[in-house]
Amino acid sequence: MLDIVRRILVVVIMGMCIGLLFVGGTMAKAEASTQWNWPTEEGTLTDVFGSRNAKHFGIDIAAPVGTQVYAVYSGRVTKSYYSDTYGQVVFIKQDNGYETVYAHLNSRDVTEGERVSIRQAIGQVGNTGRSSGAHLHFEVHKGTWNINKTNAINPIAKLDQGKLSAYVREDLETAVFRQLNEGYVVKRGDTLSKIAQKYEMNVDDLKGRNHMTTSDIYPGQHLKITK
Repeated sequence: MLDIVRRILVVVIMGMCIGLLFVGGTMAKAEASTQWNWPTEEGTLTDVFGSRNAKHFGIDIAAPVGTQVYAVYSGRVTKSYYSDTYGQVVFIKQDNGYETVYAHLNSRDVTEGERVSIRQAIGQVGNTGRSSGAHLHFEVHKGTWNINKTNAINPIAKLDQGKLSAYVREDLETAVFRQLNEGYVVKRGDTLSKIAQKYEMNVDDLKGRNHMTTSDIYPGQHLKITK
């Protein structure tokens, strides 16, 4: 009798282990395929990536002070502090390899080293640092943020574009949708190889999409990324 009970327990435990492995794998796949959340539930896009002579490395979303700001993807907080330029700012190294920046916050709700989940509240919209009005400045970096922001990419290309029309100000519609179609504005120091690597492409594919016969590029040049 005791032997039968032991066998039943072994079968039950093995079944539970297999079930946990299946659930874990399913959750991992779901996380990997989840679209990036927008960092606010309301607001108006007032400035785009690449403006100000290609020196604006993110997007600006105007919203009232105190509007909740959310993590666009799960990850770990790498920085949470006050900066003279960014004001109250939070950096998150996402589980998918990107690093995101949430700047000019009114307050911060997370600390360095803390794990965050997608759509978790991390702070509130503010007007701190080098800012001329209440808004969220949001950046996306392929890999890790650096002082020259050479890894910066257009955040709109990563956010849920099904919600884009709810944020875009009428006078910016042309610029935003042109960026999505053309993809990337070349900055000083860029090479085709660096750009291709940033967007996980090969150089020949990038040249083909832009009808290029050489690898020569110049600052301000628009490159098509999407097919």
